[in-house]
Amino acid sequence: MDAQGNDEREIRAARNQSMFRRVNQQILALNTALADLTETFAITCECADATCIELLQLRPREYNEIRENPRQFAVFPGHVYPDVERVVAERDGYTVVEKLRAAAEVAEALE
Repeated sequence: MDAQGNDEREIRAARNQSMFRRVNQQILALNTALADLTETFAITCECADATCIELLQLRPREYNEIRENPRQFAVFPGHVYPDVERVVAERDGYTVVEKLRAAAEVAEALE
């Protein structure tokens, strides 16, 4: 695959992940209300696969830490795309990834 093809794949992956992040931001109010009872947030996997429907459970503090960096996303274990992201952390039930190169720029711009 040529450089332009790689950039397009990175950009598409970042857009998909940013879309899932926006969905998770939309349900933040519900998560905040329920966190008092459950002590966790339920979010959709923020992987690059637009058809993924996995749910993740994170503590509110963990979710907020990931959100501090617009290049980082919470994904289901095994939902890592190493050609466009790197693993930042492995946590109980989810993985934190960080977008690279063009995908990182797109993720920041869509924040």
